[in-house]
Amino acid sequence: MKKQVKIIGCGVSGLTTGIVLLGEGYDVEIITEKLPQDTTSSKAAAVWFPYEVNPRDKAEIWGKVSFLKFLECCSDKDSGVSMVPLTVLIEKEEDAWWINALPKGEMRKGSATELPEAFPLGYIMEVPLVETQLYLNYLLKRFKSLSGKVIQRKITSLTEFDDEDTIVVNCTGLSSRELLNDQELYPIHGQIIKAKPQAQVSCILADFPFGETRDRLAYVVPRKDCLVLGGTSIKGEEEDRPNPDLIAGIIERCKAIEGNITDIEIQSVEVGLRPGRFEIRLERAGNVIHNYGHGGGGFTVSWGCAAEVLKLVQEIG
Repeated sequence: MKKQVKIIGCGVSGLTTGIVLLGEGYDVEIITEKLPQDTTSSKAAAVWFPYEVNPRDKAEIWGKVSFLKFLECCSDKDSGVSMVPLTVLIEKEEDAWWINALPKGEMRKGSATELPEAFPLGYIMEVPLVETQLYLNYLLKRFKSLSGKVIQRKITSLTEFDDEDTIVVNCTGLSSRELLNDQELYPIHGQIIKAKPQAQVSCILADFPFGETRDRLAYVVPRKDCLVLGGTSIKGEEEDRPNPDLIAGIIERCKAIEGNITDIEIQSVEVGLRPGRFEIRLERAGNVIHNYGHGGGGFTVSWGCAAEVLKLVQEIG
């Protein structure tokens, strides 16, 4: 008989892992302090792209697995996943390390007429766009439909599972600093603007930082409910309230890479603290499996990491 699995955390990593394990016949329970719409995952722009994800060789594998799973999700109108053309601007060719993470034929170099005049290097690719306001609910419903259970409470120590004949999967993201005293985890402050949708605007991002501190970003993600404009990548910043002083800079950078943006009608300004780490921790320690530290690529590697967790769970029983 397969052991029960208890997953800590109900963001995209916890939910995706739970669905994969349920599909293999495991009895799965998610224990979480926050429900999906209150997690960091809900703040993500969530277009497929391996940003701030290491190690790169594994990110390529996990990203490709996720890419193909998102393709499957596109056939379900309730998933919130669709394929969109994405333009990725780069400073130099060697920066495009993520080429191998894409299935063959999904990418090409952008021509001079397709790229912003000030940014002559870039690629155009078809990638999954994951609309978090729909997708997280879709995952939760899918998890529950497979008889997965969700218990809402805070876990303060893994020692409470010491006497249980269970497998524990830790998907707590940045909270693993407190839970495990993992000092290699750090917040990556990401501020975004959600504006009224603009039909003529395309999906585009600059895969390099701006500003003297090199922690300002530029990305534009059109969604059904809003136009996402980002952002920031301030390592070590703990403040999770929006900073009004950052708004003008975000809009200016986004207009620089997407000239079709007109007057911005702001709906909200939000901050998510991405779980930064020198590399993703995906490993087994006895009956505990850790799956956290995904930086800015949690959605991008989610299905691939979940498949890796499954392999580790199967080692235990």
